[in-house]
Amino acid sequence: MKIDRISTSLIAILTVFATGAVLHITAQVVLPFVTAVLASFVVIPAVDAIQRSLRLPRSIAIAVLIMLILGFGFLVGIFFYSSVSTLYRQMPGYMNKLQGILKPWIRFFSLPSQTTEVPIPQLVGTYLLSLSSRFMDFIAGLILFILFLIFLLLERPYTKTKVLRAFQSRMTTRIFRIFNHTAVQITRFLSIKLLISFVTGLGVLVFFVIYGIDFPILWAVLTFFFNFIPSLGSILITIVTVGFVGLQYYPSMTEVGVVLVFLTMLQQIMGNLVEPKLLGDQLDLSPVVIIFSLLVWGWIWGIAGMFLAVPLTVALKITCENIPYLHPIAILLGSGKKSPGSDEDVSQS
Repeated sequence: MKIDRISTSLIAILTVFATGAVLHITAQVVLPFVTAVLASFVVIPAVDAIQRSLRLPRSIAIAVLIMLILGFGFLVGIFFYSSVSTLYRQMPGYMNKLQGILKPWIRFFSLPSQTTEVPIPQLVGTYLLSLSSRFMDFIAGLILFILFLIFLLLERPYTKTKVLRAFQSRMTTRIFRIFNHTAVQITRFLSIKLLISFVTGLGVLVFFVIYGIDFPILWAVLTFFFNFIPSLGSILITIVTVGFVGLQYYPSMTEVGVVLVFLTMLQQIMGNLVEPKLLGDQLDLSPVVIIFSLLVWGWIWGIAGMFLAVPLTVALKITCENIPYLHPIAILLGSGKKSPGSDEDVSQS
């Protein structure tokens, strides 16, 4: 009996590692599919709303929504590219200010004078060359993502029928109830997370435009994306933003203090007050689990994996909460702050 348990544990560990390796190797196909699945949870209510309000066929409503998403993304991409181009042109001025800040410290520590000389054009040229070589991969992934998303949205109305046909037994109703409740919870979490990130980025954009900070759209877009990485993302984007603001207004430190206070208050209000109020206990994840998931998904899918780490882990936790046999895994993924009887088991309803 003991040997069987050891064998089962080893097989389970090997299966996990093999799954991670397969996901890493097949990232070009699996990543767009997983992203499309997560995106479908968010856009399904929008498709239903368009279909009801405009009385359009579902295929037309999906086409309208996809065009709106692509149009909005295209506009943001243009403004983002413009900000990055302007930043590249102004980078020598920022580097001169950085050298002025570091020179006293270089003399104090007797470091070589070439320490602050960074070959910005060469570095940026190398990065752009690497980026251009990956552009076709990005376009291919984007096309796959859109195709997966369209077909997932088209098949949504037939999900219940397929489940009923696939599991023709007394368990069918229970299985569909668990599946439907899990989908509703994941949709709610992703929608609220998207809304919180959008409002946070919009707050940064408005404040930076009013205050006269350079590249407000760049910092707003980066804040939006980094908000999906809990704790670490907000800290990292705050440090980078405040650093550039310090270079912009050097030697004055007043603006740096104002921006630091604003970003800290905004992140604290949205992350520690508004988000928990809207999500409740749904993001009841252990900090260790969050960090581990960032490392694992970052290794599997790179930067994209780090952005998807928490949504995927939350989706896994919600799924385990709604399946009795997997409920212990949901408890282990949680922070332990939630009372044992606070969650309702859908399977028992």
